[in-house]
Amino acid sequence: MSKRAKRFQRISRKLTTHQLRRLQETEVALSYEELFGSGRDNSASPFFLGYYSVGGINYALEKYGVFDLFRKKGFENLKLTINTDDPYKQRIAVYFDRKSCDHLLAELVLKRKNITVYPPFPARIHGRNFEVIAVEWLCMQNPNASFSPERPRLPGQKYPGLGMGDIVMELLLIMCGRLRTAGLLNVPEHFHNAQMYTPQFRYINPEFSGKLRAIARDLLSKYSLSTASWAIDLDCVLENGHPFQWFIGEQVIPLDRDLKDYFNSKDYLKMSNKTAEEYSYSLNEEKWNRLKNKIDNEQSC
Repeated sequence: MSKRAKRFQRISRKLTTHQLRRLQETEVALSYEELFGSGRDNSASPFFLGYYSVGGINYALEKYGVFDLFRKKGFENLKLTINTDDPYKQRIAVYFDRKSCDHLLAELVLKRKNITVYPPFPARIHGRNFEVIAVEWLCMQNPNASFSPERPRLPGQKYPGLGMGDIVMELLLIMCGRLRTAGLLNVPEHFHNAQMYTPQFRYINPEFSGKLRAIARDLLSKYSLSTASWAIDLDCVLENGHPFQWFIGEQVIPLDRDLKDYFNSKDYLKMSNKTAEEYSYSLNEEKWNRLKNKIDNEQSC
């Protein structure tokens, strides 16, 4: 565990339930329409993921030093917004100066989710249900920064990142522990996401784990992470000599003991290793040279 993770754990132990769930006046007040039928979803709650109040999240982010990190990067007048209208998918966003797309620093959409695990081999967790916190969307960006040859654009990026991804993951794991979930779930949209999340996140499907290792072995030994990720995104990579499309699969950081045992089991590791040996990846140079100029026109977030 890193020094920062240990420090976060110490801070977490000092944060009380009252501090994290304390409601502000604006959260407590219910309008006449909300009480007597405006069509608002009655299952909506002022609590993020059924636990944290807006004031509680503000307080925690100050205590963890997250807002100070934003300020050190030159961002003042920070504005935190939380949307809990959808009980199944909830959003946190941090802006600077004003709430607009070009002033968005961080956006996170989470949900509590039950997953059922069906390993491709006999396992104790076969058919078991686990409650996890699922990351539906995560965007961390610096609207004041520019891309450069040293820091090129990655698929899905509108602006360069903030370099705070590890901090976000550590805080999410603390959240998982406080809410007593089995782990943190993520579905990487791009290769670079999956690669940067490794080794903490593990694919539930061991074959996907093996494929990811093989891609990193074959492509990152020759090309940058940016080139490899864009080449996959633009369908310029061959898998065993055939056109390759990025696979979509669930990754988990396990907190539950049985889930941890599954990922460390001989059967899981054997299947992952076997898959890595059976697959090879290469760049379709001709197609890549034709399409790589499209990169500057690709934007997201």
